[in-house]
Amino acid sequence: MNDLSQPAIKLPIAPQKYVDENIAVFRGVVKKYNMDGYQFTAIKDANCAIPRGEITYVYGPSGSGKTTFLNMLSMLDKPDAGEISLLGKDVLTMSDNEAADFRSRHIGFIFQSFNLIPVLSVRENVEFPLLRHGLSRKERREKAEHYLEAVGLKDYLGRRLGAISGGQRQRVAIARALVTTPSLVIADEPTANLDSATSDEIMNLMLEMRRKFDTSFVICTHNENLLRDTGRLIHIVDGELQDIGGLQ
Repeated sequence: MNDLSQPAIKLPIAPQKYVDENIAVFRGVVKKYNMDGYQFTAIKDANCAIPRGEITYVYGPSGSGKTTFLNMLSMLDKPDAGEISLLGKDVLTMSDNEAADFRSRHIGFIFQSFNLIPVLSVRENVEFPLLRHGLSRKERREKAEHYLEAVGLKDYLGRRLGAISGGQRQRVAIARALVTTPSLVIADEPTANLDSATSDEIMNLMLEMRRKFDTSFVICTHNENLLRDTGRLIHIVDGELQDIGGLQ
């Protein structure tokens, strides 16, 4: 595994080929917050690239700025300085409605608390993101069943969430994240509520889904044991970001 102490990489203004090879690029990104009259910098001059079709790990201790970084990557928050491009688009020029539409079409999410809807069945939870995509009921069902089969849950379509395990719920969440065929899936501490054996199972499943569907994954974690010898690593400590590069 690479040395986490090496200095951050400063990225020049990128040629188009560089943009085409990356799903997202941060240049000089700064994010500040005010709390009780005190201003602190959550992200400090962040420069990094998220490559297409790969796993990128965002690693660091709790409170290091990982969630702030993910919020800006997913256009849920805007920086105070710097530039962010996603799929070659300057996301900072988008209105809130444009950002929401772009996010629904191009980004899938996996959360540590699953964020599933208890009153819906397994299949209905996976169908839910498709409601705003103009598909027929038949098309929604077929897509949901396709991705549930991919994550090993084809026999659980009609189950309620209370009848399945935590690991199975996270599999439902992975299928839901993939069902809109996004370019990028963002997983925020996706194994935090799972035991170590199930965590390994879910991490390996995400690697398999990345290969199967050629989708870029950004996986945020504070647990070094979850890092795999494949993909890229971004290390964040006290808001300072290091684009470590490839894991070997």
